[in-house]
Amino acid sequence: MNVIGVLVHAVPERVSEVEIEIAAMDGVEVHAATGDGRLVVTAVDIGERFASDSLMAMNHVAGVIGTSLVYHASEPDDVAA
Repeated sequence: MNVIGVLVHAVPERVSEVEIEIAAMDGVEVHAATGDGRLVVTAVDIGERFASDSLMAMNHVAGVIGTSLVYHASEPDDVAA
């Protein structure tokens, strides 16, 4: 399983819309948003969708200026015995 931390930079006037759309993505959580357009986000692998796919999708949200990957951790998936 992959876990990533992302800093999303959005147009300040659209940060609320961006936060709602990003938070609606499976495996994605918005932890903080600032008035100047920055959001602190984490994403994890969900089924066939990798956390990196979510990162790429964030870049296509209307109002997003850019994203920065600031953290990555990878752990083996739990295997049922």
